[in-house]
Parts: sequence; structure tokens; C-alpha cells
Amino acid sequence: MENDVFFDSFLRSLRFHLRDRCKDIGFIEFFKDENNCFITIEDYVLESFVVLSNILSKYRIVFSCGIIYSKGVVTGVEVYMNVSELERLNNLFKI
Repeated sequence: MENDVFFDSFLRSLRFHLRDRCKDIGFIEFFKDENNCFITIEDYVLESFVVLSNILSKYRIVFSCGIIYSKGVVTGVEVYMNVSELERLNNLFKI
């Protein structure tokens, strides 16, 4: 996750939003390869997805999401975007 300024910024925004309800943001996983970027959210799903999608929509980032079901219950969300979109975000969020 080196040099992914956007992801760090997203985690800061999420910590601010959740405040005392969540001490550890370990329920969010970030993975990227040469072409794809995935963010998996497995707790505080609705709140976390709303924060993430608001940021992505604000900067007109193209992304897809999939719902993770287990036994008929939503247990998570996986957000996908192209690495070029992530690079665009990293450039926008650089200080």
C-alpha cells in the first residue's frame, strides 16, 4: 500500500466519522495489482461504504461494488476501481 495517499485519507475520514464507536479500522482490506484496486469492507458496512462512495463520487471516480452475502445476510462490500483511477485520487490527495 505504499504511496497510496488516498487510502490513508479515506481511513482518516472514516475514523473521524465513526469516532468512539470503532477503535480499530482493521475490518477494511486494501489490495491492488498492476491493473486493479480492491477495497473490502467487512464491518460498519453501511457507514464505511457511504463515506467511501461519497469521496469517490465527489471526484467522479468510476468504481463498481459487490455485496458480500453469507447465509442471506450482508456481511460486507467490495469496491473495485482501475489503478489509473487510484493514481488520479493519489494525485488529488497529495499534500
